[in-house]
Amino acid sequence: MGRILVALAAIALVFFFWSEAAAYPRTAARLPNLLGWIVLILALAAIAQTLLAWRREKAAGTLVLIPPFAWRDIAVGAGFAGLIVLYAWSINHVGYLVATPLFLLIPLAVLRPIGWTATVLTTLVVTGFIWAVFVYFLNLSIPLYPAV
Repeated sequence: MGRILVALAAIALVFFFWSEAAAYPRTAARLPNLLGWIVLILALAAIAQTLLAWRREKAAGTLVLIPPFAWRDIAVGAGFAGLIVLYAWSINHVGYLVATPLFLLIPLAVLRPIGWTATVLTTLVVTGFIWAVFVYFLNLSIPLYPAV
């Protein structure tokens, strides 16, 4: 059930980004629209995969739609959602080049899905890639440094 809820949230986010991108210049709107289609297709695939798994589990007599709550997983999800909102808010106040590495490092340092070398490298590569796309290629003006 959780996978379907996450997929539905991703679909809602896609529609939100599409509505925001509608006001962008035509060239700048291409990337959010393309990424939206990719996320939409992946979300629909996740829903289909879950429904097929349910069908197999029902045939085997092992279907459990609502498993026991894993409170740690719920807390991690809520924390991550909170970080996303805080990140979006903080870009205007501390700038992209401060907010992005910080909000990449926080979940990677707390959850430790990868080692420290990979964490630092991932942070630098993702920050640089996003900067290159939005500032260098699309020529969008985003606040790079803290507002004075």
